[in-house]
Amino acid sequence: MNSLINPITFLINKGFRCAAKAFMLICINICHYLFNEKILVYFLFCSCGFNNNSYQQQEGDLISEPPYYISLEREIDKISQADLTEIGNTITYIPLETSDNILLKPLRSIKVSSLHIAVVDLNRLFIFNHSGNFISQIGRRGGGPGEYNQIYGYTFSFDSKNMYVLADAASKCLEYEVTGKFLKSNKVDSLPCDMLPLTDSTFVFYCLNTANHMRASHTQQSLIISDLNNIKKTYPNYFKMNNKQMINFSVAPFYSCQGNIRFKEYGVDTLYTVTENELFTYSVFSLGNKEIPLNLVVPQAEFSRIIDSYAGSKYFIRSIVEDNDNIYIELNDFNNSLYSYFNKLTNTVKVIGDKGFQNNIDGGLPFFPKYVYNDSILVDYLNAFDLREHVLESDATEMKRLYGKNYDDLVKLANSLDDESNPVVVMVNNNR
Repeated sequence: MNSLINPITFLINKGFRCAAKAFMLICINICHYLFNEKILVYFLFCSCGFNNNSYQQQEGDLISEPPYYISLEREIDKISQADLTEIGNTITYIPLETSDNILLKPLRSIKVSSLHIAVVDLNRLFIFNHSGNFISQIGRRGGGPGEYNQIYGYTFSFDSKNMYVLADAASKCLEYEVTGKFLKSNKVDSLPCDMLPLTDSTFVFYCLNTANHMRASHTQQSLIISDLNNIKKTYPNYFKMNNKQMINFSVAPFYSCQGNIRFKEYGVDTLYTVTENELFTYSVFSLGNKEIPLNLVVPQAEFSRIIDSYAGSKYFIRSIVEDNDNIYIELNDFNNSLYSYFNKLTNTVKVIGDKGFQNNIDGGLPFFPKYVYNDSILVDYLNAFDLREHVLESDATEMKRLYGKNYDDLVKLANSLDDESNPVVVMVNNNR
């Protein structure tokens, strides 16, 4: 009899959990359109008794499906090391070409297409191929055609042939060929801070929600879907910041994965999947009492002191990227980052410290993805000086014993670099 009871009990419990998930999804989306989402989602979780174990699938379930509930609060207090082989099995280094005309300052961001690598330093955008060879500089500083003073966001076209750049207070979108040839300028409404291709002719523009902006239009919309000529759909901002001195973030998660665009609005715990017709809840994040208050009004004189008081104790979610297996979450306390990841197959979350994944493939520097290409290629970049110093100061005998030829290859790379070398792009493949 016991052999029958356990499977039946499992199926009954699984059915209740699926129903609970569906109910939560409906409630969260209704809340987004009717009230202050953050407050009501918290109310629903508390009053309905949906905790971490009931909202997620339970241990022993074979398949996990969104929406995910990702609780980070308890994990922050039990940081544990994670090895790079937990998320990938091969590593590739791509030194970006260095010359007198191509000396990159510290990089701000990176994006990868099927043929190209695009990087932005302080305010310049460069294109390289997958061997690290320089292809072009996209635009230049200035006020003429194809020129700009500041880059706010950039993306490849859907077919990766062109590059689009949001520039100059995000009031215009400049279009170039990846060879660097300027094509045209498009006027942009509502001052978006980033953009991604939704289809081969349609883009999603993300308008960051922050306080203290002079132009009220900046916070009227969260998302705009447009073909650059006509707006097809807008999603209003339901969590507007006021114009008082508030703690607010200059970045927020906005990325593509598995053919979908995902975004997490400032001040909201929900990560959404974007379509032309509606938003779908993809995951809900909980930091509990470890979260920096998102609507905290801070007097100017107290601003620095309040921020410093959060160091190492309270965090906000700075960025999210995702591959087929994991969601990678960068937390920040305004001073330092704290890295974590959520395994979608096992419904488990792990906080792994302020360095990232320990490189147990070749003994190189720690790794944490800043971008994901093709849903399986994890991308990071390293300062050449730091990589060279790390390798040349290691115990060569021990590293050779641990990593063999992989370490030999890393030494060759380090010896090819010098203090003036451009950053090195690192790609980890998790396509097992």
